[in-house]
Amino acid sequence: MKSYDVVINHKGFVSLDVIDDILHHLKTYLQSRQLDKKIKKRVYSLAVECVDNIYKHAELNKKNHKLIESYPPRFIVERIGDDYLIHTGNIILNKNVEIIVEKIKLLNNLNQKDIGVLYKESLSNAEISEKGGAGLGLIVMAKTTGQKIKFDFERINDKFSYFAMQLNIKK
Repeated sequence: MKSYDVVINHKGFVSLDVIDDILHHLKTYLQSRQLDKKIKKRVYSLAVECVDNIYKHAELNKKNHKLIESYPPRFIVERIGDDYLIHTGNIILNKNVEIIVEKIKLLNNLNQKDIGVLYKESLSNAEISEKGGAGLGLIVMAKTTGQKIKFDFERINDKFSYFAMQLNIKK
């Protein structure tokens, strides 16, 4: 039977202080384990990318907003045997759902070499958005995991949906 650990289980509002706490806890956990350096680096860098995306792309930034109470942002890291799973969830605008679906489907249909080429092209053509991103997040995630990105959307109302994503890091 494979060993199992819930390394991080954060559900709720994400602030810079919360991000610092999550990353500190994860770093401490990873340093205390006898893991391959490459796995540690991949898990940590994916975690940074994921919590950054939750923070930057959250459409509701009020801590006590009713929708956040019902659909809290989430960030979960699990260890199953030698593999790691990262689960994220966040409220996004419905108008962005199709764009995200297209990006993930494109990435899931590329091999690692093509993802690397796309990454380099995107890096050289990147422009910083008003939210502070350059559109590289999903590409970095696909490049780092080497696995398909699993995702789902739950429509909340006419304006918002809940975007859930799972990343697998295999040894």
